Amino acid sequence: MPRPDEHQFLRYVLREDAAAIAAFKTISRVSQTLDDLIDKDRPVSDGDVISAFWMIIVELPANPFYRANEIYLRPLLASALSDWRVSVALERDGDAHGRHLAFVLRDQLAGVLCQMAYLVGGEQWMNQVAVEIRRHVHEDTLSEYITDLDSSYALNGDRA
Repeated sequence: MPRPDEHQFLRYVLREDAAAIAAFKTISRVSQTLDDLIDKDRPVSDGDVISAFWMIIVELPANPFYRANEIYLRPLLASALSDWRVSVALERDGDAHGRHLAFVLRDQLAGVLCQMAYLVGGEQWMNQVAVEIRRHVHEDTLSEYITDLDSSYALNGDRA
């Protein structure tokens, strides 16, 4: 879920680039909707599903930042989606090592945001904000993540 300071943080790391901010917010919302649908830990309305499809089919491809940088972003998005899918499988396997791997793999949008920082500000800017981006995106600790997983399984049973 977006944090209360999300917009301010994106304005900072994406150097006030409104199109870049809008593109990342779109990617994040669609990602969260997909996660909620698969994990079944939050209700997702029909309207939310339709909105996510609209954003990914219509809005993101029309976004000027995305259009100008698609060649750099699409492979990272494909990798992030693949890693997320693997993280879900590892979570469901239930062994400790798999869950630790899932924690690492589950949110590779941090790498997408680092690439976007590079695209708006160059290598030095990306290097300057990369640690802040990782800490912001990966705000949960491993123990919090494991506790949340255990709680979700206790409430929902097998989420597969």
